[in-house]
Amino acid sequence: MTSSTQDERWGARLWGALTVLCAVVFLDALDVSMVGVALPSIQADLGMSTSSLQWVVSGYVLGYGGLLLLGGRTATCSAAAGSS
Repeated sequence: MTSSTQDERWGARLWGALTVLCAVVFLDALDVSMVGVALPSIQADLGMSTSSLQWVVSGYVLGYGGLLLLGGRTATCSAAAGSS
């Protein structure tokens, strides 16, 4: 067995990170799907046109993505402050 074969194996920490990332991607897709399921109710209750519903989806995804970026930046800054 060579050392390159040993380096190709994944450790438990790497598998854990992969599991967390897969869960995050799944929950993100599920969250956007829930908005899609709610669109007919939004359209009926608020009397919106189909083109206006696209703005609802775009605004939701843009806000969600912005908050994800803010949360990631906050975690990075707090980790950097804790390690100093």
